Amino acid sequence: MEGNTEARFSTLHRREVFYVGGQYVLDAAGNHTRQGQMYVERLIPAESDNTPDRPFPIIFIHGATRSGADWLTKPDGQPGWASYFLSRGFECYLVDLPFCGRSPWHPSNGTMIAHPAEAIQTMFTACKDLGKWPQAKLHTQWPGTGRIGDPVFDQFFASAQQVLSDPAAREKASQEACAALLDRIGRPAILIAHSAGGATPWLVADVRPAAVRMVVALEPAGPPFYKVGMTNSGPSAPYGIANAPLTYAPPVADPDADFAKVLVPAPGLEMMDCVAQAEGEREGGAGPRQLVNLARVRVLVVTAQASYHAQYDWGIVRYLRQAGVRGTEHLRLEERGVCGNGHMMFLERNSDAVAAEVVRWIEKD
Repeated sequence: MEGNTEARFSTLHRREVFYVGGQYVLDAAGNHTRQGQMYVERLIPAESDNTPDRPFPIIFIHGATRSGADWLTKPDGQPGWASYFLSRGFECYLVDLPFCGRSPWHPSNGTMIAHPAEAIQTMFTACKDLGKWPQAKLHTQWPGTGRIGDPVFDQFFASAQQVLSDPAAREKASQEACAALLDRIGRPAILIAHSAGGATPWLVADVRPAAVRMVVALEPAGPPFYKVGMTNSGPSAPYGIANAPLTYAPPVADPDADFAKVLVPAPGLEMMDCVAQAEGEREGGAGPRQLVNLARVRVLVVTAQASYHAQYDWGIVRYLRQAGVRGTEHLRLEERGVCGNGHMMFLERNSDAVAAEVVRWIEKD
């Protein structure tokens, strides 16, 4: 069935929709609203002799300005990763993170922002022509021109979402809602997360370590302690790989003061230097602080050949390993012969080839 679009369109499954998480909030007038809840679609493959029995479901977590719809149908009308993974026997959960898509936003939750089409073209879809990073010239897999007026781009940009301007609040709400989803599922799961949504698996595994079997991080936000952004870049992620608090040993009370940092030179040409924890003695002990609740989680960081992440995802992988997540692996797609992809690899023409590499890694467990 590899690459068989017709077969994946006809993959039989059952569908369930529900909400998890959130809480009632009392306002000054004595009235209640429900806030922080998360919309979930559960897709359950029909039993078949042609698909393997998978012990772990997959939770798909979208990036900033996106929604769970990304995993259903690609902007060019082809079936998305939900269909691909269903056809391989995986039960799939597609979420709209809190305040995105069908997960409600309340004015008291904070200010919402949106990104202009020009930034989306540059960073995601027309990278070969507009991108300023060295690898951008290799981008060949986006269908169409990637610019305003092209039908595929217009469909893609029409699905863009607003996003909460406070990244720590956004991540904390996502952590709580996804933890509630794991509680409802009641068995360990695989988390596949993209871009700014890539901080969510670290945070969820931190509070539900036994429930997170594996993490597939598709170009998670980074590099450590920094953000290469859509419209601006600068210091970010005070907890290294997240804006919201993570559990370290020894504990981190004040991230600005507690982390001893060092700039690590890039390991190759066309890459960025990245910040890491210092390796030497620190007050109260030796060596880098450890992400103790993530130590047993298998992690795969996936990097596309032509993405701006190709400059610095190495720093995220190094940071995770240094912090005790020693099962972390780095998949550079071009090393597996999957070439020409940008940051939106799972929406591009060869997305099946990317998915196949992810399945291959999952099956190594």
